[in-house]
Amino acid sequence: MVPQPPYLGQRFDSFEDAKKFYQTYAKFHGFAVNTEYHRKIKKTNEYSRGEMRCYKARRNKKGKGDAPVVPERKRGIIVKTGCPVRCKLNVDGAQWVVTEYFDEHNHELIKKFDLVKFLTAHRGFTPLEKKFIKLLHDFNVGPSRMVQILSLIHSKKGSLSSMPYLPADVTNLKAKYRRESKLADIEATIAYFDEKAKEDQDFFYRIRLDDEDRVMYWVDGAARRAYKHFRDCISFDATYLNNMYKMPCAPFIGINNHNQSLQFRCGLVRNEDTDGYIWLFKTFLECMGGLAPMNIITYQDFSMRAGIEEVFPLAVHRHCRWHIIKKAEETLGPFFADRPDLHKAFELCVDHSLTVEEFERSWMVMIETYQVQDHETLASLWEKRMYWVPAYFMQCFFPFLQTTQRSEGFNAILKRYVSPGNSLLQFAKQYTALQQKILGSELQQEANTALKQPKLLTYIPMERQMSKIYTNTIFNK
Repeated sequence: MVPQPPYLGQRFDSFEDAKKFYQTYAKFHGFAVNTEYHRKIKKTNEYSRGEMRCYKARRNKKGKGDAPVVPERKRGIIVKTGCPVRCKLNVDGAQWVVTEYFDEHNHELIKKFDLVKFLTAHRGFTPLEKKFIKLLHDFNVGPSRMVQILSLIHSKKGSLSSMPYLPADVTNLKAKYRRESKLADIEATIAYFDEKAKEDQDFFYRIRLDDEDRVMYWVDGAARRAYKHFRDCISFDATYLNNMYKMPCAPFIGINNHNQSLQFRCGLVRNEDTDGYIWLFKTFLECMGGLAPMNIITYQDFSMRAGIEEVFPLAVHRHCRWHIIKKAEETLGPFFADRPDLHKAFELCVDHSLTVEEFERSWMVMIETYQVQDHETLASLWEKRMYWVPAYFMQCFFPFLQTTQRSEGFNAILKRYVSPGNSLLQFAKQYTALQQKILGSELQQEANTALKQPKLLTYIPMERQMSKIYTNTIFNK
């Protein structure tokens, strides 16, 4: 049936019904309509009048002469012709009635029906399609895949031309749902943290929201209490992408008296810059009663180092030796392969120097002996020596630790509990479950030390004395 135009005196139950009726007619005849005004009565705050006009009503803004002003040459515009076509409606009781209608265009109408749908007024999704796209979004289906699925729905052949919207419209709608789901996820996570705070008076969390929901931080009561005893050495890493928003997990990992890793706190950072790290470190100090870690080991990162120097100025900061050597081996490997004596001298210098003076003296001898003063990688390692060479940390407490292996080990375990598709709330709950498992393991070690006596191998008094001072794990190690 061919859609009919509105007529004077025609009544509608709502303005939206009238607009839908007129849009259907306009689409069939090759044009679109826009709502010009939709006024309200001040006293009742209810709509009283409305008008719909052709999409080419009014005229384009003009510059000098008659040339239309266009911000970008490459960007096209719809030329307005001041088309007089319009449909006015007024409220009459509970209905809307057409009071004026004019239907003579001053421009050519679009003759090809498949092109009319690309007019902005005709592009859009049905309520059912919106729900379907929301469902696809919840299952992490990407925009391109969404378009393919929707095209199959609109055409048995899967043609994009059959859809009344563009792929960009699908992308924009998915982005809208993503923003909405992110806000809902954050609100649900905050509610979860509030419940945890009611259960545990020492539970602490902070969230800083900006345009990118940049950082989030929380720590439970057990971790805060443990930190007071085991803040000697901290491993910090922020390399594991843990959730659907790609916010790296930044846990502070400590070591207890059973040589077990402890989760002191967890932070989620949107951008790994100095500002973000400073906020995390200051929040860490706030929740830990102002007690800074005494020694901290991280991977090599300028932003992280700048944040540590500002917030933890008295802490001894050490870089992960494994990462530094691995990067250096890209050039040193082939270089040392042709110079085995130099390689041996390098290892003796780094691994067996007991003092700073001994290391620096051995290094200079090595450089002079093998004439490698101009080697860039060796020069770079020398410049960073105070952050990774063991001799500089002989007087500092880094128990069995020269790398960020504690953090990396924690990340490996964390991957069993969470996946990149997890929301913030899912991650927080899984992190809590992992924390409970770690606390259970710690209780098991405490019981082992309290109930079992380690086997002594000698009759030396010092061995018997240490068996009563150390935990069983440390004594055996």
